[in-house]
Amino acid sequence: MFGFHKTNRDPLTDVKAVERWLASFPTNDPLAIHSELVAELGRIAEPAARRSPQRLEAVFHLDHHCSGLRKALTVQYIEHASRSSKIEHQLWSALFDLTQAYLVAYYAFGREVSHHAQSAKWQQLLPELLCRQVVHMGLDAKVRLYRYEQWIPAKWAELHGLFSLALSRQFERAQLRRNPNGGVTTIEHEYLVALLLPLMNSGNMTARHLEWVAGELDEWCAPLRLSLEPSSVTSFFIDLGGREGLRRRTPAPLEGRVLFLDTRPLHSVLMQNVVMLEQKIKTQPLSERTPKRTEQLGLLTKLASQVDPEFKPFARRGERTAAAGTVDAIVGFAKISGYLREEEQNPIPYVEHGKSFGGTMELAVFGRARNEADRRVELARRRFAQFAAPGGPWEVKDVSQTGFRLLAPMSIANAVTLGTLAAIRPHGQTPWTLGIVRRMKRMTADRAEIGLQVIANTLVGVDLVEPRKGADDDYSVNGEPTVSGRTFHALFLALRKRDNDPGVQSLIVPAPEYQPAKRLKLVTSKVINPIRFGRLLEQQPDWVWATVESGDQTAPLPSVQSIMGEIIPPAAANE
Repeated sequence: MFGFHKTNRDPLTDVKAVERWLASFPTNDPLAIHSELVAELGRIAEPAARRSPQRLEAVFHLDHHCSGLRKALTVQYIEHASRSSKIEHQLWSALFDLTQAYLVAYYAFGREVSHHAQSAKWQQLLPELLCRQVVHMGLDAKVRLYRYEQWIPAKWAELHGLFSLALSRQFERAQLRRNPNGGVTTIEHEYLVALLLPLMNSGNMTARHLEWVAGELDEWCAPLRLSLEPSSVTSFFIDLGGREGLRRRTPAPLEGRVLFLDTRPLHSVLMQNVVMLEQKIKTQPLSERTPKRTEQLGLLTKLASQVDPEFKPFARRGERTAAAGTVDAIVGFAKISGYLREEEQNPIPYVEHGKSFGGTMELAVFGRARNEADRRVELARRRFAQFAAPGGPWEVKDVSQTGFRLLAPMSIANAVTLGTLAAIRPHGQTPWTLGIVRRMKRMTADRAEIGLQVIANTLVGVDLVEPRKGADDDYSVNGEPTVSGRTFHALFLALRKRDNDPGVQSLIVPAPEYQPAKRLKLVTSKVINPIRFGRLLEQQPDWVWATVESGDQTAPLPSVQSIMGEIIPPAAANE
């Protein structure tokens, strides 16, 4: 396919053939190497392929050397997946296909082992074969979590079946080589690693967080063991005959093939790290590493809460209330600001029907314009469709003072990541609410659950202008204020917790535009106000959220509500 000095010899004949084959590949094109590996693994898994113990050892050797390729693809995914959906899909598919290719090949060899029950050579390779299958099942779970996808019940049954086979042969704790250069592991250890990553992730970890946690789990799980007796009334357990992962024990009696896991050693390690980070932040608050330590502290606190053997639910910022209904949604800073700015600059006009014969007749006969409301609704619908999230309205599951839990179609959920901005409003109404996606969890093949933290319940699209040096003062064109300089879109926000609350005002701007204390002009079709950026509240790859202050002590900062009042006439707001 790529012509990398191929030979007619089978590259998976034995270990030496694998080494010669790998040496023929370029070192700077992981996707090309990936294509060749997946194709070769597919050939050896075919029903007519010849499989032998020597070939299985060759696949083990290839698997070990693929760790570098997998790491390179993972780094590229973490660094570049946010650039475009096409790049994300290409890199994610490469990681997923590589793991699936090994699983398919190993299952083919597993059938060979079962057909040669009397062969000592085949049976000698069975422990390592099962161990590598469990490892790749864990990799499969991790790669799916990059897209917030949960395992279906059949996947859990598949994983439990592998561990049950190891238990029946009594080599689940046998020491196995992790790689040819040293290092040992056990099937039980890899099984626990595969169980704990899905347990720890409740849908609020990015791919970078997942990769960091997966790298630490090997050490964190070292002291953990499965047992027949529970350590506490709320300890975690696994049902080997079931189709679920680790669960916390309840007062109800347990049935089936149940094993218990004491997570106290893991919880202790996490809490030690929490205390250490808190101490560093306290003693070195101005360190350049403080933001990263604060982020890591929040992550470790959540992880510790997830595995705490004594059930202590993580404190919520607001009580949830069940809700029903649908909301319109716009996703992404660019689309939200574009839609609101379009609404502000080009409001849907009211037609003066008395200036045409037909309009005059309608007013004379009916005393009103019969289809004006329908016309405006249709124009608003068409405008919204240009910016709306694909897949249609989202369903509301519950609400709290600080956020929403929503069900969204997977057509948009695949493009949404943690930290994405989303604007929602009750279907058919006018006011928008702005939130940040904080949690995602794929529920079915076509629906995903999204946790949205509300940061503004009043927002308007504005232009921010960076005045040119030496430019003239603001002037008007056709009665509208104008200012010269470089212009970019922004969102002007206000969050009011109560109706009589004046609200906290802030701005969301493109990430490259934020500089502390930078002076700009806030421009709408009606007002021009000097402003300056305040402190940074949150930063994401494509946007920055910051406080805003007036740039002129004699001119107070306008309120978002006053600007919206100028944009949306009271009569139009109630339609």
